[in-house]
Amino acid sequence: MPVFIHDQDGHADDHVATLLLACHPAVDLRAVIVNSGDSLPEVSARVLAELLDQLGHGRVPVAWQHHAVPHPFPLAWQRESLNYERDFPGAQGRVCPADGTDLLIRALLESTEPATLLVTGPLSNLDAALRRAPQIAKRLARVVLMAGGLEAGGNGAGEPGHDGSGEWNLYCDPKAAARCLKLPLPFEVLTLDVTNFVPLTGAFLARLGDSPGRAARMARTLLGGVEQQDYYCWDTFAALLACEPDFLPSQTLPLRVRTDPPVEGRLEVHPAGTPAQVWHPVEVERLTARVQERFLTLLGGR
Repeated sequence: MPVFIHDQDGHADDHVATLLLACHPAVDLRAVIVNSGDSLPEVSARVLAELLDQLGHGRVPVAWQHHAVPHPFPLAWQRESLNYERDFPGAQGRVCPADGTDLLIRALLESTEPATLLVTGPLSNLDAALRRAPQIAKRLARVVLMAGGLEAGGNGAGEPGHDGSGEWNLYCDPKAAARCLKLPLPFEVLTLDVTNFVPLTGAFLARLGDSPGRAARMARTLLGGVEQQDYYCWDTFAALLACEPDFLPSQTLPLRVRTDPPVEGRLEVHPAGTPAQVWHPVEVERLTARVQERFLTLLGGR
């Protein structure tokens, strides 16, 4: 069974992405790291440890890591971690180690086979791990990213000194992302060009809440704690594609990340870029329904 590691940044859809990995019958989840990004990482790590324990996956180590990123997510978004802790009060007594970079390195080096790494936040932690232990590059079978937008552009509009072309996971720490994308790693990338067709809807939240599956009801509670508008299936869809890459077609494109203002964090196709498999949307009128049904199947059984 393929070994998976999840490096995420602690928002509701990150946690639901982890639940999808934990529930997927073809995944051996070995570690989860919550790093700086769209959460208070220490709080979100506690919540995640509680969720995994409730699902019978308490053996999976969870750690958090603070990184000093140049463009932090809005504090209001980060503080939504407190909503999750309120809704899952068992998390309040938990302690997770603040050694997320070390956990990523250990999990890769201790695995007897190369692992799939799913990154659904800034690439700060992967960058730190590769600089500290470059030998882990050979232990990566796949590196699946939720990152960037090509024709769709970005979602960072309104940030000072930025033209809005960067997607938050890349804009948050563009130099870390650019360093990672320069390496010859086996990247597979889900962009906003796909996820913009898969909004999170109230009707789908209701179906999750009505599901007999415990994981589905957890997902409903987590996503119900989101106070942002215009929320999409970003990290959750990336988790599904990490597990089932043939769910959508993909093509090889040479990618790079810009680090110069005002386009910091912009993902571009460039002849000198690193080849990556990039998923693209098909049958967009049916895509949301297909994704929702697969989520319900995977989360509804636990």
